[in-house]
Amino acid sequence: IDGKSYSSESQSSVFVRSRYDSARTDMSILLSCQGIANMSGTTDGPVIGYEEIFDLRGKLYHQAMQAFPRAREEEFLNVIEHASIKPGMTIVDVPSGGAYLAPYLPGSNLISLESSHAFAEPAKNSTESVLTYKDNAFPLGRQSVDRVLSIAGMHHIADKQQFFSEVYRILKPDGLLVAADVAEGSPVRTFLDEFVGKYSDTGHSGWYFGDNTRREINNSHFEIVQDRLLQYHWRAPDKQQLVKFCRTLFGMVHADDDITEEGIGDYLGLKEDANGCR
Repeated sequence: IDGKSYSSESQSSVFVRSRYDSARTDMSILLSCQGIANMSGTTDGPVIGYEEIFDLRGKLYHQAMQAFPRAREEEFLNVIEHASIKPGMTIVDVPSGGAYLAPYLPGSNLISLESSHAFAEPAKNSTESVLTYKDNAFPLGRQSVDRVLSIAGMHHIADKQQFFSEVYRILKPDGLLVAADVAEGSPVRTFLDEFVGKYSDTGHSGWYFGDNTRREINNSHFEIVQDRLLQYHWRAPDKQQLVKFCRTLFGMVHADDDITEEGIGDYLGLKEDANGCR
């Protein structure tokens, strides 16, 4: 599966520097911010938020990540490599899901922030520092962390303005937010809202990274220092396993493997060779 940061869910990446002291992919945008930042898209129709969605289907999502822990390795490393992490830094992953970044940041002072209890409890098996939060209010002090990483969760958050403002509050003056999520208008966005939405019990509709997100970032005292798309793939040893991973991760309980394979192929593309399937 091809991803671009806009993520594979399709990701946009943005690096934001805190203005206090002072990234896009085909499927994902990588956003780096320092002290000013906001990127959200818009969507039509009623949508349930992050906590409600993953309280319902977080168990399946976690099962997929446990069964195929390296499937999203390129996606995760894309963000980590752009974060310029140094020894001794305090790093926050939010929303962290089941603390899936922990294996890629061994020995670091990593805090996993999560609002869904379906994720927070199993996350404690991966890292000691797991904190829960509600209504985008983080249980951390002002200017207490060096880096905030956020991967593929914000498109489920309608009020990104509040989210970014909280990130700004906890970041040190020279801190950095690196956010990667699905880009508005990307093939991944279409796959999620059309295909996953059709076959998942929770449906799928989100607020994706785009011009509105950039305005939200700028309104939250961040300065966008990088905004671009990053290329990456989700991978598995073979097509059957990659299809199973995707069907389980997205909770597509109303689709079998054949339907899932066809949908992924039509919307995103599947490639299989001697090195596996991507």
